[in-house]
Parts: sequence; structure tokens; C-alpha cells
Amino acid sequence: MKHLLPAVFLWLAAVVASAQPANTDSLLRVWADTTAAFEERGVALGLTYLQDTSLTTLQATRMALPGSTDTTSRTFMREHALAMTARGAAYDRQGHHAEFLVLMGKALKEFERSGDMRYQAYAAGGLGGALVQLGQFSAAVPYQLEALRGFEALKDTTGIYNALSSIAYTYEQLGDEPRSQLTYRRCLHLVEGRDTQQEFDALIRLATNPGATVDSMERKLFLQRTEALLEQGKAIDISDELGMYYAFKYLAAEECEQALERIEHAWQVHSSVPSPSPEWISFLLAKKAEAHACAHRYAQAIALAREGLQLATAHGLLKETLDNLRPLAQAYEASGDVRNALLYTKRYQALKDSAATVASASNLAAALLTSDFKKQQFADSLTTAQQRVQDRLLAEQKVQRQRTQRNVLLGFGAFALVFAVVDYRRRRRIKQEHARSEALLLNILPQEVAAELKAKGHADAKHFDNATILFTDFKGFTEASEKLTPQELVEELNTCFKAFDHIITARGIEKIKTIGDAYMCAGGLPDPKTSSPADVVHAGLEMQAFMMARKKERDAQGLPAFEMRVGIHTGPVVAGIVGVKKFQYDIWGDTVNTASRMESSGEVGQVNISEATYALVVEQASRLFTFTPRGKVQAKGKGEMEMYFVQSA
Repeated sequence: MKHLLPAVFLWLAAVVASAQPANTDSLLRVWADTTAAFEERGVALGLTYLQDTSLTTLQATRMALPGSTDTTSRTFMREHALAMTARGAAYDRQGHHAEFLVLMGKALKEFERSGDMRYQAYAAGGLGGALVQLGQFSAAVPYQLEALRGFEALKDTTGIYNALSSIAYTYEQLGDEPRSQLTYRRCLHLVEGRDTQQEFDALIRLATNPGATVDSMERKLFLQRTEALLEQGKAIDISDELGMYYAFKYLAAEECEQALERIEHAWQVHSSVPSPSPEWISFLLAKKAEAHACAHRYAQAIALAREGLQLATAHGLLKETLDNLRPLAQAYEASGDVRNALLYTKRYQALKDSAATVASASNLAAALLTSDFKKQQFADSLTTAQQRVQDRLLAEQKVQRQRTQRNVLLGFGAFALVFAVVDYRRRRRIKQEHARSEALLLNILPQEVAAELKAKGHADAKHFDNATILFTDFKGFTEASEKLTPQELVEELNTCFKAFDHIITARGIEKIKTIGDAYMCAGGLPDPKTSSPADVVHAGLEMQAFMMARKKERDAQGLPAFEMRVGIHTGPVVAGIVGVKKFQYDIWGDTVNTASRMESSGEVGQVNISEATYALVVEQASRLFTFTPRGKVQAKGKGEMEMYFVQSA
């Protein structure tokens, strides 16, 4: 399902959509009016840059601040950063994506120097959104998370919602449906009953994406709620995503004409706007091709898919290119054109295989954006990476043409085609098995540890100065086990622990193990940058919120429910794997024992933290939480220790 990214800079889309001739003098007067809203000023300056490429960002800044000579002042740095974002928007409109990314990266640094947290969050979100639109999803995540942390610190509900929605969409595109669904649930919880349009947007994501955390009854409920909001006029389905969801269902059921009717309606919605999105148009052409192929109208399917492929290729849209290549190959195969079927199948596979190269380009982009390299170095590097992908595809297409001609001349075309198909399927099975093995290993061990283990045959234990350990334990587990069958008990544990897994994964926290009904995880390892003590506290609060909602649900059904204590402590640990069979990543040290005592000394429904964790969280994120001092509390084997209950602010 396509997704319209929530705009972090609302004017950015306006610059793209409104690129029409206008009087530059009047536009610059709007920009120079610093009392006007930035969205309006940004649009004006962006449109100016589309017409006057000689205007520099420093000149634009001095127009807004005519009397300012101190280029190191916070006001000057902020205005200069705003000018760079407008210049970047113009570059993006002209298709100069490398320059756009460079300017957004520079603007982000300038906002950081100015100390303006709000615009810093906007810029990080805008940069993440730009990388997403270029298909560089892995590179986008750090900037999206930076934006989320900024909006959380500002307690900006709209900003938090937009950041979460963007992150959820990125996880969706990366194929991480559980994490995507969990993040969309956070979006829904944030805006439920407050903003019906945003509530609709979150509901449509939860209803129409095939996440493992949504069962059929819950999906039906989400759909009913979205339809009710539309019927009551409280929301607008701008992209006809509900219609496209039903189109997909009809396609899956091979109800071809009903699917085509829904797709044609979406086509009318998108093609009637002043500046239709090439992403959506190309995507809808692919879906129309699928519907015609479903109805055995292969000539129409081929024509539509070729049109969609041409549009996607012209705009450099990787995902939409794949969307159209697949039905094109399938339609050729179904119509008996084996040669073209193989040609487009191989092109589809080659483009999918190039994802590794594209990912490398994404990592390069992210690295350069955080360095002091010059703009041309970045542009050249990105262009080189993209050119390698293009050269590879062209070379493979040339080889394929030569091979086909040779086989025809030799009279062995049919044999070569059959052999190629068999060989392709064999290689695909091998790749799939390798991917499964890799996924299984990474499900057991952290990525860095797994890589070290494969390279050396063993992994060295490492010391971490400040790991934050979280323990949970269920109250009433024994009583519940007497009322439930063993299978029901394990299923309920699994439901809770799966939810915990999704929560900590979204926060960059490492799961250590479960011991009976206890759950243990750690932040700040194996990479200290992945999560902070505040992230672990957030996770503990989200776990408690899940357990309370779960108890309410099971109480209503007359079923036994768990209640839970959570304890958190921060300190030094040693982490690694031991033994040679059934590897398990584990941690050791007095910090682990103290975290366990925080849990056992806590209370049901509360998150109990130590003095060490409190000191770090107060310093890093005091505005996000409220604390209740408990004074000195007796902890088994530890004596009296200062403890605090923590809640969301």
C-alpha cells in the first residue's frame, strides 16, 4: 500500500506543487517579513530560487536581517538555515537530489548551532523524509528518530505524530511489519479522540497493512472505524487508500473487474490533481496492469505496465520500477512470449539484487551528511554509486541481448531459455535459504556479535561502562497457572513477551533473555549509541501500559490476567557469549543483580528506577518524565537504596 508521507516541512510540498511563474520582488518581500509564518516565507523563497539561481543563501539571509552583521548570532544562524532549506527545496523540485540532501544536512547543523530545538527537529525530519522518498530507508531512520526525540522533548503532539508516522512507514518499506504496526499503534494512541483526520490516517495504516500484530477481528474493527469517520464527514481519504485496500483484496480473490473498478476510482482521484505524483501514477499503472492480467487481457496489461515502467524509470523511482516490472514479466509469460518474460524477469531480479549497492549509497549519503565534506564531493560520490547501479543494469541487458541473438542463430534458443529459468530458480532458492540462516542467527545474537562470530569463530566479551538493565516480573503468575491450561499459560506469556519484543526493538534496546515469567533487556549495548537510559525508561512505561490494557481486556472476558513490576538500574556490565553450543548473548556484573532488586523492590503497575538511572535520565530527558522519590528502600542483599517511581510527563 502506498503511503503519503506526513510533511515535516509543510511548505516543502508546496514548493514542489506550486512551481509557477511569479514576481520575484513580491516573493522576496514575503521572505523578508520575519513576522510572517515560516511556511509562507519558505514557499516564497523557494519559488524565488526556481527563477533566480544567482541568489545565494547568505544574500537571502541578509535580506531577512538587513541590519545584522554578526553571522555567529543564533538569529542569523537560524535564518541562514531556513534559507538553505528553501534553496534545497528548489534543488529537489529541479531533480538535483544530491544538492538537496547536502543543503538539508548543512541546515540541520546550523539549526543545532543556533540551539533552536524545534527547527532542528523539523530539519532532521525533513532530511529523513527526503531519504525515504529516494528509497534510502536505512539511512533515513537515524534522522527520523532524532526528529522524534526533539518533538518529544518539546511535547509537540503534532510533531511527535508526524515523526512516528514517518518512522512507521519506513519500517513498513524495510519489511519490518511488526515494528511498523507497533509504531502506528503509538500514532493512534497519541491522536485518538483529539484529531479525527490523523486518527483516520493511523487507523487506515493498521487496517490495511498485513502486520502480524493485527488479527482478523481487530482489522475488521479498524476498518469499521475508518468507514465511520468518512461517513460522518470527520475525515477525508485523500489518497483513496481504503478503496485501494479493497482493490488488493479483490485481486487476491481473483475478482478482477471489482478490483479494476476500485483502481480506476483511485486513478481518477490522483490524475485529477494539478500536479499528480509520479510515484502514485506509476504505482496505479502497475495495479491496473495486474487487474487486466488477472482478467486475461494481457495486451492491455503489457501496455499499462510498460507505461508505468517508463514513468518510473524517467523519475528514478526504484520501488515503482519493480512494481511495474513484475506484472510486465508475468503478462508476457501468460501470453506465451517466453523471450520477453525471461528478459523482464531477469531485469526485475537484477534490480532487486542491486539493492545492496543502493544500500551502500544510502550509507555513504548518511555518512557524508554528518561530515564536513564539500558539496561536490558528496554529489560525485552519490552519482558514482548510482552510476554503478545503472552501468550494471545496462551491461546485463546488453549481455542478455547478445546471448539471445547467439542462441537463436545456433538454433538452441528453447534449450537456453529453459536452462536459464531452472538456473535462476536454483539460485533464488539458495539465496532464500541463506537469508533464512542469516535471519535466524540475528534473531539469537546482536548483529555485531554475529559478524565477529562468523569472522573469528568466537566473540570476545566486552566491558560497558553504562548499560541500563530492565527486569520485569509478573505478579499472580502461580495463581494464573492454576486456572489456565499449560497451553493457555504459554500462549498468554508469548502474547506479552512478543509485545515487549516489539517495544524494545522500536527503542533500539537489546533483548537478553526470558527466565520463566521474567523478562530481561538492556540498553546501551552492544552499541552504546543505539539507546539511552531514557529509552529504557520509555520502554518500561510502554510495557506497563500494555499490561494494563491487556488486563482490562482479559478482565472483561472473565479470564485471568497478569500484573507486573518493572525495575531499572544503570551501571557497568560485561557482555558476551559463552560455550560452543546453543549460543546466547548474556551480561554479567553487580549491575544486573541491582536491576533485579529494583524489580523485586517495586510495586505492581510501577516502573522503579535506581538513583544511578534517575541521575542520568533527569540530566538527559527531565521534561519527558515525572518522578516520585521513595527514599531509602531495603533491597535484598544490598541494604538500603534510593529508589524512584517514574511516570510519563
